[in-house]
Parts: sequence; C-alpha cells; structure tokens
Amino acid sequence: MPGTRPPDTPDVLVIGGGPAGSTAARLLASWGWTVRLAHRPASRPALAESLPPSTRKVLALLGQTDTIGAAPFFPNHGNVAWWGGSIRETRSDEAGFHVARAGFDALLRQAARAAGVSIADAIVRRVEAGEAPSCDLLTCEGQPLRVAPRLVLDCSGHASLVARRGGFGRVDAPYRTLALAAEWESEAWPDAERTRTVVESFADGWAWSVPLSSTKRHITVMLDPDFARTLNAGARDTALQRIYAHALADAPRIHARAARARQITRPWGANASVYHSASPCAPGVLLAGDAASFIEPLSSAGVKKAMLSAWRAAVVANTILGHPAMIPHAFAFYAAREREVYEECRQAAAGFFREAAAYHRSPFWEARVAAEADPAPDVALRQAHERLRAAPRARLRVPAGLRFGSAPEVEGREIVLREAIVIPGSDTPVRFAAGVNLPALVRLAGKCDDVGSIFSAYHAHVGPAPVDSLVTGLSVLVARQALILEDARP
Repeated sequence: MPGTRPPDTPDVLVIGGGPAGSTAARLLASWGWTVRLAHRPASRPALAESLPPSTRKVLALLGQTDTIGAAPFFPNHGNVAWWGGSIRETRSDEAGFHVARAGFDALLRQAARAAGVSIADAIVRRVEAGEAPSCDLLTCEGQPLRVAPRLVLDCSGHASLVARRGGFGRVDAPYRTLALAAEWESEAWPDAERTRTVVESFADGWAWSVPLSSTKRHITVMLDPDFARTLNAGARDTALQRIYAHALADAPRIHARAARARQITRPWGANASVYHSASPCAPGVLLAGDAASFIEPLSSAGVKKAMLSAWRAAVVANTILGHPAMIPHAFAFYAAREREVYEECRQAAAGFFREAAAYHRSPFWEARVAAEADPAPDVALRQAHERLRAAPRARLRVPAGLRFGSAPEVEGREIVLREAIVIPGSDTPVRFAAGVNLPALVRLAGKCDDVGSIFSAYHAHVGPAPVDSLVTGLSVLVARQALILEDARP
C-alpha cells in the first residue's frame, strides 16, 4: 500500500499497546531510542486479570511501581479454588491487583508516551521482515502510514499478523479453548472472597470469577469451542448467552454466587487457545508477549509473563541496535529463554489438568492431559542427585579435555557473552542451572576436597545460593559428565 508521505524511520516500531508492547516501548525510549508504537483500539472488552502480589517485583524491575501501584485497582489477596474435588485457599497480606485490562493497558501506554514513545492509533496492514524491515499502517482517520524502522517488535498478542506468517514455527496445542465472559454486580459476594479470585473446575471446562470492585466481578467460563457449538442456536447474542448460561450452571459454587447477583453485560468471547512460536525472532523482527506464546489462563501469570517477555525483548533490541555483531547471540538467548518460560508454564498447567481429569473423567480434561504429557524422566540426573545427597564427603574431579566456551546472558540493559561449560556430547555452551554459575562450580570443584567444601567456596567466591540449587547444579554437571563423582572419602 503506497504511503502518501515519506516513511517514518524510528529505531523501533512496536506493534500492540498491551502490557508487552507498552512495556517494551517505554523501556527502549527511556534508553534513548526513537520508538513508534502502533496501537489498535480494542473492538471488544478484554478479560479481567488477576495479578498476584509477586507482580509487584516485576513492576519494580520495569520501573512501573508508581504507575500501577498508585492506581485505584481492586486488591488481590489470594484465591479460592474448587478444583478436581478438593478446595485450596491462598491468602496474602501484601496485595496484588485485580484489573480490568482496558484501564491497566491505558496506564502503561500513558507511561510509554511520557517516556517519549510516539503512539499511533492504527491498524497494521503489512509487515516486511528482513535486514531493512518496513510496515504499512492505516490510522483510525484512514490515513496510510509507512514506517521503516531498524527493528520491529510484534507485541500484538493472540491475533498477531507477524506470528502467523511462515518462518516463526508457530505450534498450536492440539486442543482449543474458548473464553466467554460477562460482568456481574451484587452487594452479596461472600466477605471471605471479596478480594480474592475464585476458580472452579467442572466436567466440560472451568469457571473464573475476578473481582473488580466490592460489588462487580467478571465471571468467565472456559470451554472447548466444539462443545460450545453444540449449544449454538439463534442469533449470535442469543447463542452466546445460551452457551454462557449453560456452562456457568455446570460450575455449582460460582453459579450459586451468580444467582444472587445481576448480570449487567452480555457475554463476549475471546480465543484462549494455547500456542508458542518455536523461533520468536527473525531478521528485523522479534515476537514478544502473547505474540511469542500464549499460556494457559489457569496460571494467572499471563500479564507477568508478557511484561517479562517485553523486558527481555527490549534488552535484546537495545543490544542489537547498539552492537549489530551480537545479533546471533542475542537472538539465541531470546529464543531459548522464551522456550524455557513456555515449558515451565506448560508443565505447571499439566498438574492442574491431571487433577481435574482424575476427578471429572471427561473428554475436555482428558484431551488436555494427553496433549501435555510429562517428558520422560531424566534418570541420569536423578541418580546423580541421589548420589550427591548420600555422599557429602565425596570428591569431584574435572575430566580431562573438558571445554569452556561462552554463552549469552543479560547484564544490565544488554546481552553479553560470559564463560560457559561445553557439556560433553553437545556443542551448546551452558552457563547456569538452577541459578547456579556452572563454570564457577567446575573450577571450584577442581580445587576442593569434597562436596561440602565446594559449597563453602561457592558462597565465599561467587555468592550465596540455596543448598538445593547447588546440589542441582552439581547434579547436572555429574549427569552430563562435566564432573566425575568419585567414591566418598572415609
């Protein structure tokens, strides 16, 4: 689409003004880069979010504590979960946040604008990746706009235009999830749940009740779209209400609370299906937040994950814009870390799936258990861990020919290369396991008489680390033959 003006040439074009896009844009602008943010106004309400107290640490890392902490969001003091026939309750003295996404996202965009980000209310029509990327936008006033940035960050979420293109290896889960939500109002929500999220599993899905004030809640049901279609009848609005009411009735505890409340909006739908991009970076383009991967909403970690993904993307962008020679290392770091985070979230969700499937024994849950089967156990790692636990006086020897290399990691605002271990049988250097510096652990093991003295030396020369983490680090090295565990000394 030809532009009517010369193209804008910012350092970075960020697509999407949600938590990921606004976070990445603000960071890069505050670090001195010119940033254009293309934000498409939402055409439908977003789902409410339950942000746990640990979100405050993320906000502090990103410099957003004042932006969000001072906002009048409803506090989050934990949750109540009726899950798979059991009940779990968590309480927190330090409050997290229950937020309506429209207000939350708007505050983040305001912070980005204050940092110097130029925001355009526009639809992205085309993105051309490569060493010299270009993008065609259409503003809300109908004005075509061509942007020729040095780098594109796609933070546009589930419907990402870029992520759906070839080359990013998008992998969809074999099951799908439809979220249907509506807003409810009541003066009679139980006092014990007034500032807590409520979750309930049922045979064909699960329900999620998030308070936005002392009287208002979003109640969302998560279903298989195929099951929802079996209830479809009549006009669209009528069908959504029918499906929503039917599913909510299957969650007896949340339904009983809704029976004392008034539904004040019609239901709306959102795609909540899980996916990830096997390669979230390509020449000229990074995928961040939900554009890179979408995790199970069960975790309540989606916003935190998106903002941390944006932070990593900003660090990578800052690195490759300032030091182009670091592009392959920065991309390798980013792709590996995005995969690790997605896998951690996937395994956490799998535990909830198994519990629900064991109780409900329904196709909805069994399909999720089948898709998220646990990986085969690492027998060598387990055996090494057991041997180290049983023999704290054992000696560890560095094998002849062990090689050291370099691996990328975050240092401040940049990706840098630091010393790493080349695991025997692999060409990929590894620097950390369980947060423990593996090269330092190997060098100390070569100088110490036993496992206990290695731990003491690590604390003295590297820094404090939990014993369990140090045992895990040594176990990885022993299991991968980067250290040899000899018989215990008498």
